[in-house]
Amino acid sequence: MKKFNLFEQIADNFDSHARQHIPDYNLVIQKTIDICDSNLMKQSSILDIGCATGAIVRSLSNLGFENLHAVDSSQQMLDRCPKNIATYYLSNQFPIIDTKFDAVICNWTLHFIKNKISYMKKIYGALNTGGFLILTEKTENDGLALEKYHNFKRSQGVTEEEIINKANLLKDIMFIDSIDWYLKELKILGFKKISIFHATWCFTSLIAIK
Repeated sequence: MKKFNLFEQIADNFDSHARQHIPDYNLVIQKTIDICDSNLMKQSSILDIGCATGAIVRSLSNLGFENLHAVDSSQQMLDRCPKNIATYYLSNQFPIIDTKFDAVICNWTLHFIKNKISYMKKIYGALNTGGFLILTEKTENDGLALEKYHNFKRSQGVTEEEIINKANLLKDIMFIDSIDWYLKELKILGFKKISIFHATWCFTSLIAIK
């Protein structure tokens, strides 16, 4: 779960930054919450990987979910998470937790991990049978999709200099694979049903059921 230093620098306004740079950021979070609310009990165990400042666990807690776990590689992010609603872990690896999960959420995080297959194996192993993974990833980075993605950023007030600088920052720490790659590898791991529940310019959201 390696993240570039900018994430620590923008911890105070992470959510507003994310909305500027990630198309449908709020919508994907809301869909994630809706999936959990429709398919889990309030006592179900949930792990949020790359929790940032805790937007997802906050929303789940507000709905009455009480067995929440969250991990991030930035202490600055974790310091800004809501207290006493989840068990938090500071790690850039899959956390060692003595429990199985009914749901693992990994939105906008796995693409910062070079050895994705190894990490996905750990997610799979940590899920109960019948549990599910919610995964949102950057799955395209060129052509028409990238042009439209940059147009989205411009519409949110991001300058050309900021677009170029961020692309350079991400060059060596973001590892992008296609949607076909994810569908294939998740199936190989053993997930029984894999569905796309949201897609926009350069980003795809999946649910995979064990």
